[in-house]
Amino acid sequence: MVIPKIFQISNKSLSFTSKEDALFNMYSQIMDIVIKEYDEENTKYDDVLLSGTNALECNTSTGYRIGGFSGDRNCFNKINESDIGLDVNEPPRDDIDDYDGLKYDIYSGHKKYTIEVKAGYTDNWNENTYNDKILEYNFTNRSDNNKSQIKRIYVKILDNNSTISSIYYYSSNIGHAVIKSIKW
Repeated sequence: MVIPKIFQISNKSLSFTSKEDALFNMYSQIMDIVIKEYDEENTKYDDVLLSGTNALECNTSTGYRIGGFSGDRNCFNKINESDIGLDVNEPPRDDIDDYDGLKYDIYSGHKKYTIEVKAGYTDNWNENTYNDKILEYNFTNRSDNNKSQIKRIYVKILDNNSTISSIYYYSSNIGHAVIKSIKW
């Protein structure tokens, strides 16, 4: 009578450990993505990139974003944001949107899980509130190729095509601050 109970408890523990291992892999994937550059152009330039879509766009006449100063997140090169997705002419997965569409299986014991990644531009703030010196953030689930200065990364883990967990991360187009030739 005791041995079947031991096996039942052991199987539940293995199932829990398997799911925990899958979640760890999902978190590891998002951490791998967020340390990458915001955009392919940021692998070449320190600039705040141009999207042409909102009130906080970098001023190409002055070379600064509103509130910026020399050496701080400039846009002197007037570089536009890139399209979403991996370009065959660039190093593999060197910026966050290169992960868009990534899908792969992981195994925990004999259990198979699938990790899927979606990356794209999202809505970011309501421009109408900027005139009142208030920024109203309005992140959405939009994840497409319409440039907006904020990218949304969505990683989920599936068990037999059923999502068991997911995580979102938002990355902003802020360029790099260069102070005394040191990139921050």
